[in-house]
Formats: sequence, structure tokens, C-alpha cells
Amino acid sequence: MRVNPLMAAAALSLSSLAAGQALAYQAGDLYVRGELKKADIGAEELSRENALGVAGGYLFLDNLGVELGIGEDVEHDYRLGTGQAGSLDRMPINLLVHYYPLGGVTAARVQPFIGVGVNYTRFSGVSGGGMDVDDSYGFAGQVGMDLMITDRLSATGFARYTEVDAEFEQDGQGVDDVRLDPLTVGAGITYRF
Repeated sequence: MRVNPLMAAAALSLSSLAAGQALAYQAGDLYVRGELKKADIGAEELSRENALGVAGGYLFLDNLGVELGIGEDVEHDYRLGTGQAGSLDRMPINLLVHYYPLGGVTAARVQPFIGVGVNYTRFSGVSGGGMDVDDSYGFAGQVGMDLMITDRLSATGFARYTEVDAEFEQDGQGVDDVRLDPLTVGAGITYRF
């Protein structure tokens, strides 16, 4: 069978274009990500720990989307300036709007992103003689990059800054207000639907 070179070139061009379209971030994409992260807490009062997390997102435009991420409950040891010590559990939840400058660009194997939003941190399991810590709300900012492995799977790296205050109380009385403001660095695997 004889193959027409013009038809073969056209077929090859169409298949490359289709493959490139599969890599492009597009409106309507959904994704989930599993993460391993470490938070560098800006206060000496709390220990630094590694954590796991999950995130999910939706692109409502080719280059604009929303992401909800939640970290596992991580136990930290604390020691306040007053000498009181114990442990507590910290669970961060972040809601971010992400901008993808290369969203919609065909065959872009690297997809940088930047996001801003809000952080909610839940404190629980506080030990140490009637101590309690109020939950915290604050600003969250994130930068990162997806490196496409396949048309659906990518390796993700990110850095996130969040404003977090830990207001320690004992028997209803304020004891200490510690600014944690963690800078979290993480990596994960993202699957795009």
C-alpha cells in the first residue's frame, strides 16, 4: 500500500495538535493532589513537623481556578515564654484562587501558578493544665509549579505562606498570643480529570 506523504504529514500534525490540547489546562478541568509538606513555623514556641495533605481544584477559566486544601492533624510540642508546656494538634485548611499564566497554552509541560486566599487553622487536643488555643483565620498566599508527566498526571511543588495566630488561654484567661505564620514547602502528585 502506498502512503501519500502529504496525507501522512497532515495526520501527524493533527495527532500532535490533539496531544498538545490534552496537555493544556482548560476551563472545566478538575484535579486532586496528594501532598507531603513541611511547615517552617515562625515562632520558636512550637516544634516543626512534617505532614500529609490533600487538595482539590476546579478551573472555571483556562487560567483561573479555585483550590481547597486540607492538611492532616499534626501534633506539635509547645513551650511558652511563661514556662507552660504541652502539646497541641494543628489542622490547616486553605481556600485559594489560582492564576495559571500558561493555562490554555498547548503543549506547555510546565504550568506555574500563583494563588491567594484564606487560611483556617483548627487547634485541638491541647494538653498542659487547662490550656486552650483559639482557632485562627488569616491570609494565605501560594506559588508553585506543575510538571506534566502525562496528559493527566503531574508532579507538583509549592511554597505557601499563611497568617496564623495561636492565642493560648488557661481557664478562660489569656496567657500568650503566638504568631506562627508558617511558610510551608511541599511536593505532591496531581491527577487532572
